[in-house]
Amino acid sequence: MNTCKAYSILAISLITMLLMPLITSHVSSTETTTIQQNPKEIQSPIGQSVTVNITVTNVDNLNTWQLYILFNPTILTCIEMLVPQNNIFKGHDTFFFVPIIDNSAGSILAMCALAEPVGVTGSGVLCQIIFSGKALGITPLIFANKMEAPIGTYLQTPNYNFIPFDASDGMIKVTAPGFQEYLFEATQNSKTYKVLILSNSTVSSFNYDQYLKTMTFNAAGTDGTRGFASIAFSKELFTGTIAVLVGEEAVYGAPFENQTYNFLHFNYSHSTKNIKIFLTLVADVNGDRMVDMADISIIIDAFLTSPGDPLWNPLTDVNHDNIVDMADISIAIDNFLKTWSP
Repeated sequence: MNTCKAYSILAISLITMLLMPLITSHVSSTETTTIQQNPKEIQSPIGQSVTVNITVTNVDNLNTWQLYILFNPTILTCIEMLVPQNNIFKGHDTFFFVPIIDNSAGSILAMCALAEPVGVTGSGVLCQIIFSGKALGITPLIFANKMEAPIGTYLQTPNYNFIPFDASDGMIKVTAPGFQEYLFEATQNSKTYKVLILSNSTVSSFNYDQYLKTMTFNAAGTDGTRGFASIAFSKELFTGTIAVLVGEEAVYGAPFENQTYNFLHFNYSHSTKNIKIFLTLVADVNGDRMVDMADISIIIDAFLTSPGDPLWNPLTDVNHDNIVDMADISIAIDNFLKTWSP
């Protein structure tokens, strides 16, 4: 080997050794930055408080964070949001703005920023949220309006540039003695999805029909007592207007959703009931998969009612504005004589 070639090889080796830390650092910085609830699923007894950690992983040059979190206010009440001492900005002076908590709408808006134009890199806790279980059921925590300002969830550098990230919604299950989790599988196009049911009934005979877009199961309990079911299932199974039949009776499923899951919550009188959940048409009030005079008649019976009125029927509030009026009847007329089909 000639001397010139030997020196070239030695130079390349030295340059590689010097650049290796930079190369390694660059590779590690490409790891996905994630905001998530930790742990991802939490169970809490009704009436008791639960603390949720919101964390960020693999963030680079973070100067400011803002969270816009949505939850189901019929199930949870937010008591407080705080930044613990061991948060990701530990050791730095920060501004933590007073969170805006709306327990009627089910939303939390909070921001924290470093007092100096510097950034931190790594993983850690952004904040803690204390909730109280208000009612039985399953609710997601949704990181809403990703990378949107002024109301949204975002991460920023000292230069006010957005930091790309993935947001992983969490789930909180509020339960009570006598309630049990049931986990079933639903297969669609050779892919298997999990269906979670939280209930004080004995749940059995679960079935999912991907063609008819129906989900059925039996719920049994002591006659004369109240049954309750809270269900979470992937929107890949079906998404749209969802109806619930308990036996032959249409009941209000109190729907809630995030980008991934549908959530339903409903009550019924115990015995052995067959429960059917399925896709249908907007304004199909009685759950027969068509809109006709029967549906319009039910809407008229609840005309000009709102929550709290003796004749209030949430099924008739077709446009979900908490009042039954001509707008709901107009929607039913627009769909008159339409029938749902696969």
